[in-house]
Amino acid sequence: MAEVNLLYIGSILSAALGLLALYLVRKNETLDWNESIAAHILCLMFISKGVQNASAAYYFTASGDEWQFFFQLTNMMEYFFGGAMMMMCLVYPIPFLRTKKHLKIAALVLLGHLSLKVVLNLAGMSPHVLQLPGTLYVAGCLVWGTVYVRFRTLPQEQRTESTRKIALLCGLFLTLIMGHAWMWWPGLLTQADYFFFIDAGGGAFTPTGWDFSLLNGYAFCISIGLVLLVVELYMAINGDRSNLVYIVSTYYVLGAIGYTVLSSKDSAGFFSDAAGLAELWNTLTSSMHFTIIRPIIALYVLMKYNLFDINPTTRPIAKTMAIILIVVATSAILELIQTIIPINQMVSAALLGIIIAFGVGWEERSFNSLVSNPFDIRKGVDERWYPDLDINTKHISRIDGYALVYLLLSLLISYIIWQTGTPMETLIERTEAST
Repeated sequence: MAEVNLLYIGSILSAALGLLALYLVRKNETLDWNESIAAHILCLMFISKGVQNASAAYYFTASGDEWQFFFQLTNMMEYFFGGAMMMMCLVYPIPFLRTKKHLKIAALVLLGHLSLKVVLNLAGMSPHVLQLPGTLYVAGCLVWGTVYVRFRTLPQEQRTESTRKIALLCGLFLTLIMGHAWMWWPGLLTQADYFFFIDAGGGAFTPTGWDFSLLNGYAFCISIGLVLLVVELYMAINGDRSNLVYIVSTYYVLGAIGYTVLSSKDSAGFFSDAAGLAELWNTLTSSMHFTIIRPIIALYVLMKYNLFDINPTTRPIAKTMAIILIVVATSAILELIQTIIPINQMVSAALLGIIIAFGVGWEERSFNSLVSNPFDIRKGVDERWYPDLDINTKHISRIDGYALVYLLLSLLISYIIWQTGTPMETLIERTEAST
């Protein structure tokens, strides 16, 4: 139940922050074309994550055949998140798509990829190896990882504050999309069961090729994370330390600690209930990353990298976002604490009030620090990295409309699958025939 409750909390947090951030991004008319596209996409990604977290929570607690609706809606939102992430990495912070023609081709390719996944769902052939699970995450890691290495390892005389911030931004995006996989690195190196038999796609419903593609993606992303860790440690030793070294190190240290928990096969050894402890550990690490850490990283990027236009009109809304983050995140942490140490509800309410009281003061200082000195990633960087495209802001804002159409289409498709049951029946029959 703790993990389900965390999904609900993460749903509220992601959707609220995504909607408020999208409002502020639409008000900002000073962004360059690639920044504007990336800001819109990042907000939409977290709105979709809000819907996905809520539908996943309902799926886990469904008592009737409505699980088919929530299962399909969860998948549709995951498809959108992966495709949007891929599009964003191609334009920000360094645009790989350098002409309007490039943008159109990339959009058509991603649309075709999404369409293929939807068709396979309706045909009862999902999950299928043609969906290439994990591929979009691999591509994202490859693009952002390449930009990170290029700008982080520049010769000393070519490094500027902007090049450091570009590398930091790529590292934050890599942490956002695959930080949970970094905590599984010992399982990859030691060939532990908890990694190589990971049940991310529904057990028997996933064919061997699908599982193989997913694990390859995780292995690649763990490798990229190790590259980040080695580079950051090397740079820190040589006097050019970045806050990213603490972030990446935390994930890999948690992975080393978690290996003892997740690789336990029985109740022997240090733990009296290895299975229950493993579930609790996943809730405190991977689930926490999905539901709480991701929105925090996104909000930091939006504020610190000047994707918001903070003025007297928009400042109250931006502060509201920070307060929501503190209140919801605090509630989630207390919920997790209650799963470990039973706490009376009255005591829990009092603790929440005290923490929020301190948190609001901390929020004020942190907010002022974020918005008072935003990062400029173009200053002192060769202009050839940033092609100048004349794209009307109204055209970029249409991305929001396309996302709304996709959401409505996802609801319709999920409803059809629930009412007919035919795709699910086909999938179950195919799975039974192969076992």
